[in-house]
Formats: sequence, structure tokens, C-alpha cells
Amino acid sequence: MEYQFSSIVDPSTYATAGLCDVVPLRVHQTQETEDVGAIAAQWDWRKHVSPTVSKRYRGSLGPEYNFLSVAFPETIPERMKLLAYFDEFIFLHDDVVEAVDQKEVSPVVRLLRLAYKADNDVSRDTGRHLMVSKVSQQMLAIDPVPATETLALWVEWFDKGAGRRNHTRFDSLEEYLEYRILDVGKMYLTGVAIFAMGLRIPPHEHELRSQLCRPAWVALGLTNDLYSIDKEREAAKTMGEDHVCNAVWVAQQEYGLGEDEAKELCREKTKDCVVQYLQTVEEVSRRTDVSRDLKIFVEAVQYILSGNVVWTLGAPRYHPEKTHNPRQLERMANGVPEATGVERLGIVGLVGAFSRVFQIAVQGLVSTLQGVFRSISTPSKAHAPF
Repeated sequence: MEYQFSSIVDPSTYATAGLCDVVPLRVHQTQETEDVGAIAAQWDWRKHVSPTVSKRYRGSLGPEYNFLSVAFPETIPERMKLLAYFDEFIFLHDDVVEAVDQKEVSPVVRLLRLAYKADNDVSRDTGRHLMVSKVSQQMLAIDPVPATETLALWVEWFDKGAGRRNHTRFDSLEEYLEYRILDVGKMYLTGVAIFAMGLRIPPHEHELRSQLCRPAWVALGLTNDLYSIDKEREAAKTMGEDHVCNAVWVAQQEYGLGEDEAKELCREKTKDCVVQYLQTVEEVSRRTDVSRDLKIFVEAVQYILSGNVVWTLGAPRYHPEKTHNPRQLERMANGVPEATGVERLGIVGLVGAFSRVFQIAVQGLVSTLQGVFRSISTPSKAHAPF
């Protein structure tokens, strides 16, 4: 894999809590781009959805490292703002919206239907629908083939993951982790990586892609759960639930452990999965029977592991005592200096651009998406992967 947009960070300057010491940290060449996209989403949320956002809200940005910039360090620079905008939307939707009207179509499902029908009548849409429909159409205008696969994966995520079973009482860690694979990386983050790097992985390799990355998604879910347990325990208490949808809590119940013991079990499993995944990266690099883009994808996923750990340890989202840096705080208070791109094209212009690029989209992918549409039933509250 050729590295064009990122650089290695000196390991003496950051901590990984021993969870991911064996994977280097890379950072995107300009994190400010992610600041602009994410903060623009916050402002658009206030404009289109709700004028007030809880003072307790903490999204994807960190004072030193932003999530996408270290988890997807080889994002094509022109795509960072757009992905940051949508990623922040997911965090806002998860943390700010307590429940989605069950009569509404899921925002991502609606977003894709808008795109595929080239529907320029958005007056009836909610603010959330407006935000995500703009993102989807611009993605298709920029790079239709990977965008089509990414949007399909996000539809699947909203249908099978996205917190759909966050109120389920899991009886075993194994059962819980199978769900967490769907909820964390297999669909949402896979989609981000594909569009971020413009990858075209052949359809016959999609199942192999999932199998190869399984240890990474397990490690990712466990890492998140180690640092989100307090946040999720409080949420469960607020909702009057007697269980917590978190690996630490599930391990406590299954094995009769105290919280510290359960956390140690999760840490050891995380480290084992990281080592296992690095072996996979090495093995895939030597294979001659897989595509170049699959090799790039597998190599890139390791940086989601190191990036997520470092971001998590410094994120105000999980550490209330931490705050964003002065530049971020100033922009959160006063706005970003330029449009993110989602506002540069009017709806009619977006639809026109979409209509032109869609003609060259792969028909097989369209058929797949249509099948996904037919399979979607009751929508659910979006759930940020982190």
C-alpha cells in the first residue's frame, strides 16, 4: 500500500494502554479538514433539526487527534470533510435523538431512496433526512461505484446493526460479540474505508473481506466497550433497564466476575485479536489470488485499530474532564470558515449531478440495493459505532 496522505506518529508521544502497541499510529496530513466537516454538521443540525444541542454532547473530534484522521489516515483529502460531516451526523443522531418516530423511514434508508429516485422534492423531509440525502448524493457525484457500495453497506448497518439490539440482554460474550461485529465495523466502517480510499473490491471477495477482518472488528468493539461502560451503564439506568449492552457487563454476568476482572478479560481478548489480525495482514500481503484493493483494505484496517485506541483515550466523548482544543471550541461557537461541500450545490444541482453519474453505476450493485430496500422493515434509532 502506498501512503500518500498520512505520516507515522512518534510512539513516544501517545499512549495505547497496552491494547495496540504493535500497530503504528498514522495521522492524516490535515486534521483541520475533519474539524470543518464535523463542526459544519453540528451547525447544520442546529439549523435543520434542533436549535439546541445538549452541553453534554461530545462527538468525533478530539483535542489532539480526531477519529477519522487517525482511523482512516489515507482518506483522499477531498473526501474528508464529507465523511466527517456524515460521521458527526451519526454521533448527533445517536446522542441527541432519544428515539426515532417508528412511523418514519430510517434516515439512511430515506437518504438512499432519495438518491436512487433522483427525488428533488425534499420539502416534506425532516432536517435529518435533508442532511443525509445531501451527503449521499454528493458521494455519488464524486465517485459513484465505491459510493454505491458504501451506501448499500450503510443501509445494511441501519437494518442489522446501528444499535438495533442495544436493549437486548445478551447471555454470553460470544453471542454479544457476534452482534458487535455487525454493530461496529463490518458494515459502517467498511463503508467509510471503501469511499474514503475509492476502493473497488470485486463482489466475489466481499465475504472473504468480512472473514479476514473479523478479529479486527472484535478488537474494535471490545476497545470501545472498555471505555464506554460508564456512559452505557448510565444510559441503561435512565431507561430503567436491568442490563447493559456492553462486553464488560456481559462478561461479568456470564463468568461471575467483578468489573475490574471483566475489564482485564476484555483487554486480553483485545490484544489477542490485534495480534491475530496483524498475522492476517501479513498473510494477505503475500497472496496472489486476491485483488489489489482487497489487500489495501486489509492493510488499512489495522490503522482503524491503533487510531481508535489513541482517539478513545483522548476523546472528550469518553473523558468528561477533557475538552476540545481552542480552534475547535472557537468554531463550535462561531461556525466554520467555509462551506463543507454539502451546501455548495443546491438540491437541483445535486440531482442533476447524480443523474449524470448514475448512468455509469454498476447495475449489479443497483439490484443488490433494491433487494436491501425490499428487506427493510421497522426502522430504529441510529447508534454511533463509537
